Amino acid sequence: MKELTVSSYDVELYVQVHGSENQPTIVFLHGFPDCHKTWHHQVETLKKDFQVVTFDMRGVGSSTWSAQRKAYRMNNMLADIEAVINAVVGKEGKVHLVGHDWGSVIGWSFISEAYYARRVLSYSSMSGPHLTLMLDWARRNLLSLQPTRLARALKQGAFSWYVYLFNIPVLPESIFKTIGKTVWKTVLTKNGVATDDMYLDATQEDIEKICLNPINLYRQNPLNPPSIPGEKSIAVPVQLIIPTEDNFISDKLFEFYDEYVIDLTRHTVGGKHWAHHSHKEKFNQLIIDFVNSIEHGTRSGIQPESEKVA
Repeated sequence: MKELTVSSYDVELYVQVHGSENQPTIVFLHGFPDCHKTWHHQVETLKKDFQVVTFDMRGVGSSTWSAQRKAYRMNNMLADIEAVINAVVGKEGKVHLVGHDWGSVIGWSFISEAYYARRVLSYSSMSGPHLTLMLDWARRNLLSLQPTRLARALKQGAFSWYVYLFNIPVLPESIFKTIGKTVWKTVLTKNGVATDDMYLDATQEDIEKICLNPINLYRQNPLNPPSIPGEKSIAVPVQLIIPTEDNFISDKLFEFYDEYVIDLTRHTVGGKHWAHHSHKEKFNQLIIDFVNSIEHGTRSGIQPESEKVA
């Protein structure tokens, strides 16, 4: 394992690289409240056949934070990913991208912009929509005035209770500084992380490093979302991994994605939000199969059939 410190404008990013540089490279993007360690089940399995890259997002864990007023806006997050890719595979190299939660949200923006998408061979997304497509989905459902669709929008609004909490000044910070360790462990263990998972071996200081700064993702992006992708404008092959018991992200959020993604495959996993922990074997196999299908040229374009993984 190699440890790197990668400079990206106003921050220094902590990066871990596992496996051989001669193998295809997979870059993992963690969400909130997580750090690079959330991918330890994936690293141990995938490093045998791939170069696996994990890193702490800006302001998280061993990466530095920025005091700039708009430090956590989407454009900065995308530049950070490019900086990591450049450091690992060079300025012309390409990688396979995997995102979860906010990492998935950010990953969608990365593959939606042509400048960044040219660096990506495939994208695997779990439990995180494109931010603007989520807002557009809510708009479509509310304007439909159809009871079923209105109920879907209201249900997702209830699922997103934490977004409203994180936009209250001071209160979220106070929670994480006082009972953060208890709250963090409770949320994770009730949503897919086993109580004996080594990932939970974190101190109160660790939790503050994971949680405090990236609260700004919720404060700086929803009211300043990226541009909506054009119809069939996302050329990167995408697989959606959808946990059927996710308490934060409704599977219905992704119903219109075929309008934007040329090559889209959907899989459902019978897990909760942290399904890459609870269903690690199945999640890992989906990543392996998808990446290999790209590397070996065995994909034939659009995949119309959903594949259910129990």
